[in-house]
Amino acid sequence: MSLSHRLPLRAVFRVWRELGLPDDFEHSVIHQNPSLFSLSDNPNEPNTHIVELVDTGSKNFTPAIESWRRSLQKDSSFEFNLRFPPGMRLTKDYRARIKAWQLVPYTGPYEPCTTRGSGKNGRRMMEKRAVGIMHEFISLTVEKMVEVEKISHFKKWFGIELNVRDLFLDHPGIFYLSTKGYRHTVLLREAYEKGRLIEPNPIYDARRRLLDLMLLMRRGIGSLTNNH
Repeated sequence: MSLSHRLPLRAVFRVWRELGLPDDFEHSVIHQNPSLFSLSDNPNEPNTHIVELVDTGSKNFTPAIESWRRSLQKDSSFEFNLRFPPGMRLTKDYRARIKAWQLVPYTGPYEPCTTRGSGKNGRRMMEKRAVGIMHEFISLTVEKMVEVEKISHFKKWFGIELNVRDLFLDHPGIFYLSTKGYRHTVLLREAYEKGRLIEPNPIYDARRRLLDLMLLMRRGIGSLTNNH
């Protein structure tokens, strides 16, 4: 999704757990696959590195949103799956604006960016492209959620000039922004139901089991020192 097919390695380190990468991914994923990735010094930051996708000609990635669109029996080339929070009042005017926004064309997250921000329509296309990139980025995470602060390290490389926190707030049918103290976490509404992933994966299941075990031990159940 990077415009240059390059990313700072330090940014990837911030989300390696969210992406389900092994803790030695720099060696096991990057160094062990030289036909796909290369690692070089970052000329703008001493003692840091840039990871680059080498084989850009053969990449063929399909955004997660495309699977949902293909399941619909109508023309929905630019639509997103909207799930508004319970109790949210959708006025007639708001519904009309959402319908118009769904029809706005945009450049997909894996396509070369040709959108320009001049004029109202151009800005709307840039905003929708940013939504598409953020949707895809979060879709790639294990739990379909990530801290907003971590996402900010990818903005420049993805060509996003908007405030991502405002972007999430402006599209409540797509994103849910959770705030706990100074920590802001965004997740995809479509991926969750009753607080759990609709389509869990092995890493997510393992983490949930570990969390359940830790909660039991905190209550004194299942502890190694528990004789009951």
